[in-house]
This record gives sequence, C-alpha cells and structure tokens, in this order.
Amino acid sequence: MAIVNQWHIARLSRGLGEYAAQWDDLNIRRFNAHPLLDSRFVDSLLGHFGEGSEHLCILTPNGEPEAMCLLQPGRLGIWRSFLPSQAQLGPALMPNPNALQDLMRSLPGIVTRLDMLCTDPELCNLSEGHCATTTGQNHALTMNIRLDETFERYWAQRSKNLKKNMERYERRLAADHVDRRFLCIGAPDAVGPAVARYAALESRGWKARLGTAISIDNRQGLFYTALLNRFSLTGNAMVFELWFGAQLAASRLVIGSADMLVILKTTYDEALERYAPGRQLLKAIIESLFTSHRGKVLEFYTDANADNLAWGTGKRWIKHVSVARSVIAENILQLLWASRQMLPLEHKPPELTSDTLGISVYHHTDEFPQDVQQFFDERTKDNVEFSAAWYRNLLNTVYHNHNGICIYVLRKGGRTVAALPLLVKKRLLGNGMESLGNYYSSIYAPLIDPDLKARDLAHLLNAAKEAYKPLNSFRFAPMDPESSSFCTLLEALHLSGFAAFRFFCFGNWHLRVNSDWKDYLQSREGKLRNTIRRMKAKLTAQGGVLELITNGSNLERGLAAYQQVYASSWKKPEPYPNFIPELIRTCAANNWLRLGVAWLNGVPIAAQIWIVANAKADIYKLAYDESYKCYAPGTLLTAMLMEHAIEKDQVTEVDYLIGDDSYKESWMSHRRERFGIMAYNPRTINGLFGLGQELLGRALKPLLKPLVSRIRKPIGKNTATSKAFFTSKDLT
Repeated sequence: MAIVNQWHIARLSRGLGEYAAQWDDLNIRRFNAHPLLDSRFVDSLLGHFGEGSEHLCILTPNGEPEAMCLLQPGRLGIWRSFLPSQAQLGPALMPNPNALQDLMRSLPGIVTRLDMLCTDPELCNLSEGHCATTTGQNHALTMNIRLDETFERYWAQRSKNLKKNMERYERRLAADHVDRRFLCIGAPDAVGPAVARYAALESRGWKARLGTAISIDNRQGLFYTALLNRFSLTGNAMVFELWFGAQLAASRLVIGSADMLVILKTTYDEALERYAPGRQLLKAIIESLFTSHRGKVLEFYTDANADNLAWGTGKRWIKHVSVARSVIAENILQLLWASRQMLPLEHKPPELTSDTLGISVYHHTDEFPQDVQQFFDERTKDNVEFSAAWYRNLLNTVYHNHNGICIYVLRKGGRTVAALPLLVKKRLLGNGMESLGNYYSSIYAPLIDPDLKARDLAHLLNAAKEAYKPLNSFRFAPMDPESSSFCTLLEALHLSGFAAFRFFCFGNWHLRVNSDWKDYLQSREGKLRNTIRRMKAKLTAQGGVLELITNGSNLERGLAAYQQVYASSWKKPEPYPNFIPELIRTCAANNWLRLGVAWLNGVPIAAQIWIVANAKADIYKLAYDESYKCYAPGTLLTAMLMEHAIEKDQVTEVDYLIGDDSYKESWMSHRRERFGIMAYNPRTINGLFGLGQELLGRALKPLLKPLVSRIRKPIGKNTATSKAFFTSKDLT
C-alpha cells in the first residue's frame, strides 16, 4: 500500500476484502447507509465486473476513514470511477469535494485528470470544490418518491393525464376479465427463484434483442441473483411481481436500507403492453410502500423521461465531475480530443433521426406561433431578459433587418422544449454563431425545459451547424455557470463535436433580501446611512424631490427626464438610441418598470431604471448630472428604489447586474460570477485555428499572470474592469 498526503491507495482483487468494514462504517456515518454504497453492492460489482485494475483510495486524516472511493486508471493519465453499467452511482464516499485535488496528487503515475462519475449532489456536490479546474456535467435526471402522508394524498397530486391513463388501463383489464395478483417477495429462499423469473421475462423482450438482458446464467444474472440473496439475509431485498392470471406480467428488483428503497431493474411482458403492466406494477408498489415503509424514500436512479417524472415527488441531476491536474494538462487533453475528432473513423456527432423531435427556425419574435410565444412567456419567470418582449425590443432597435438572426426552437412530441436565440456572424472562411444579445444583455441562457437532456439540445446545435456550414464556432455569454442550462449546453456542445471552454465575463453583486427596509438599512455602513440622511435633508431643503414612475401618464415625462440626465452625465451617447426608450415602454406595459427620477427645482438631476419581476429587482441603468454631485442624487435614488423594492414589491433579490465597481459592495451582500462558453469546431480550418489559439492562450496565462500583476499593481487597487470586455460595457 502506498501512503501519500494521508490518502492510502490499495490495489484490489475482485472485492473490498479487509476494507469492507471500514467502507460500511463510513457509509453509515456520513451517507445514512445508502444501499448503492453498501459494501455488499460494491463487492458484488467488483466480484462480477472487476478487471483487476481497481484501486481503493482511503483518506484517513485522524486515523479514521473520512473519504473512500474506487478508481480505475485509463489512457492519457485519466483516472475515473469504477462504474460498470449495473452501478447507478459511482462507488464513492466523498463528503468533502476539496479532497479531490489531494487525491489526484496521491494516485500513482502521471495523472492528468480525475473523473468522478455518476455522483449524487444530494449526497455530496463534488462540483462545489475550490479547485479552479473542477467542472460538472449533467448526466441523468433521476427522480424519487417521498413516502410521506398517505397514498391517497400522493395520488391526488398526480397529473390528470397520468390518472386518466391508469384508469383506462384498469378498465381494459376489467373488460377482459383479467385477474390481477400483486406479490412482494423478500424471503431468502424465495428471492433467488423470483430473480430467475425476472430474467426469463426480460430475456423475451427488447433487451434480449440488444444483448443487454439478464439471463439466469450470464454475468448480469449471476450478479443480481447474488446481490439480492445477500440483501435478503437482512430483510433489505424485494422482488415485486404483477401476475395476470398464471402469467407473470411485470417484475421489479429492489434493495433498501432503514430509510431508503432503490429500484434496480424493471421489466414487463411486451405481449401485454395494451394493459401497461409495468405502470400497473409501479402503482401497486407505491401504494403498498406507503403502508409498509411510511416515511422512507423510493429512489429510481434512472434517466427519467417526462412519463417517469409524472410519478415522482422530487427530481435532480446525477452529475459527472472532473478535476484536471492543471490548466495545461486539461489543454493537452482538449487538443488530443480535437485531433481525434478530425479523424474520419472517429465517432461523428449525433444526427437528427428521432421522429419525436422537430426543429423550427424563426427570424423574429413576431413570427412565433402560439406555443413558442407561450414557451418564452413561461421562461420570463426566470429572467425578464429571456422573454419574447425583451428579444422583440432588441431585434427592433438593435438588429433591425439583420439577416443573421436565427431563433432555433426544438419540439419534442409536438411540445416546445427548447429555444436558442442566435446571431450568425459571416467570416472569410466560414461562419460563427453567438448568443443573441450585446452589451445591453446582462444574462443569457438557452431556454430549455428543466428536464431536457443534453442529447436533445445537441440536435439544435447540429441543425445550426448544418445550415451554416462551415460553422467554425459558437460563443455564448454572459451566463450563470451554476445553472443547469449552462451544464446542459456544455455537454450538448461536446456531443455535437465542439471543443468547449468556459471563460470569465464579469463579477455580479447582488443582495439576498431577508429583512425589512429598516433592518436592511441598519446593516449598512454608518457612512452610507449618514450620507442618505444628510443629503436627503439638503435636497429637500432646496426644493428637491424624488419621484417613482411605473407607468401611466407620467411615463413619457419620466423618459424625457432620464434622457436629459443621461445626456448631461459622463456616459457616452447610446449607439442605439431607441433601445432604452422602448425598453422603458416595454417594462411599463408589463408592470416591470421602476423609474426613479431626482428633481431639483423642476430640473432632473439623476435617474435610475430598475426592472422588477418575479420577486427580483434588477438595477439596470443609472446616471446623474455631475453638476449636482454635491447632493448625492444617485445614492438617494438607490435608497428610495431599494426601500420600495423591499417593502412594496416584496422582492427576495436585488441584482446590480454587471461589474465589480466598488460602490456596489456598499449596497449588496453577495458576489457571484458570470461566465461564457467558447466552442470550436475542429473539423473546420478556422475552428481548428481558433482552438489552437485558445489552447495556447490558456497555456501561457499561468506563466504571464505574475508579470501582468506586477504591471497592473501601480495603476491602483480597483482593476476589476480589466478582467473582461463585458465589464467595460457596464450597464450601470
């Protein structure tokens, strides 16, 4: 055994052996004895599917294991979780994501990257570590059912469509006089024969034609038989069966612990499909578990589709998490990957072949049919900048008659599930595509259903790539790197054959509102409170007033005041003069507008545009006349609008949008960052050239960083505006 940095690395031989007790102890202490992390499950995987290259990694900082995982070495110095297809989770007991970097340094040989596969963020979100080279990728959308309250209440909360379908299947059974029988088999002497019946049923179905079915004498069959036999000895294995007369119609294999049940496998008789025996069995299982296992949770650990999700009370993404040894190592891997993509024998990106998927392209929001308009309206709850109204104003005032506007829309089963607003940039040796927006945009995201899979979104990217070939690159920014849409887009780009990179855009200061205005103000610095008190008294004494305009007859007067202030401020003239006026009118029409104006004897001296929707206030634009700086009119307006947002609008968040300007910290409580995605097509000349530039720049950046820091240091402490071109275009 090697010992490095408190990580013990042991080569295994078809089982955990002497480490099984330590593994179970840690699973009980930190993961509530999760069934899929039980040593019996892990041992069975190793015994039936191990290759002899598995390594057990144990972190023992205080003599007691605090983290354990099973890894295998691969090509190019990449280590990854031991994960045969029968494992729904990677065998890893990793409560602290920050331990991954030390683990990678402890592994033998040259290690370029560590891939922790199929991790459950409900157990530990490994992508939240402090390492800058950590990335997360959505893998499968799983679901669960909390067995709380009663089955009757649970069923009443299901969708009308699900209940209607189940009633139809039950009527068919009654009309055909089919006798149903539901069994729960858990006795040790009965589980083995039940698994054999399961295998015989699955071997007659579509999985047999694909070669993935369980049979009683293949490795899968032997694995599940041994596994359920071991769990049955402690009462933690069940085989649920549904019989139609003397015929087995459906079966499910389940293991559990004190607080959780996990469905491992499911099969049904395809000849009985008109009765939906798999669904009939699932309903019977859930109903019985509400009685026998009240208070537990039933986990599916599957890649759920819309039909599956209708049964669930909760859902979440199972993730793949990768940690690169260094930026240079990751760049080398990207270059090797790109080189393989160029080879004609390599796997090509997925093509649109599904009959259930359809793609439409629109060039203006005015072309949207009702379903697409409704889809955009629903996404407005996430952000106003995702709304059709926002894009309509952007197209009419910034991109009027532009021939590169493409709004790609994906329908699945006739229902709109995704939209990608894009802008085509034609270049000498091909085309580039980027997110539809400009410096007026503080956030961008592909508009997608939360349940959309990356492989479906890849169809939209493929369609765009095919329509504008040769397409060299995609560029999307600015985005929320913590959002699921960011992860989904990254994975979809990879599936479409693009080499994708994250890049920093700008800092984003925001306030999480958790108090009333009085307590909020009291939490601010005394200097700010004194400024508000003194300047308000001074402005009022000299005939000044603060006005809030939302809509109505004062709207145009407020707009004129804003434009007058802006023209008198230090800011450059707007390159698209109609955008802000039409934005103000659009926001007023939707009751989003909070336009604050400071007046002094009838003269506007400061103005601010806030956009308030869905319990969130965005501080979008502000300006003041420097001739009246002595009144601090901007500070007074911010205070007035902040009080209104907290007390009247009852917002939960106030967002300063773009930039790390020092004054923003005085008002806000938290800082996050916005990132973009740059993706290159290595199958085109310009794409490969861009990829080379990207890799070279990233390789040189760590080497040049100390030099750049020394050059910047004399300039002053506030150098945040040099971080990205977005910051220099600060909306505020």
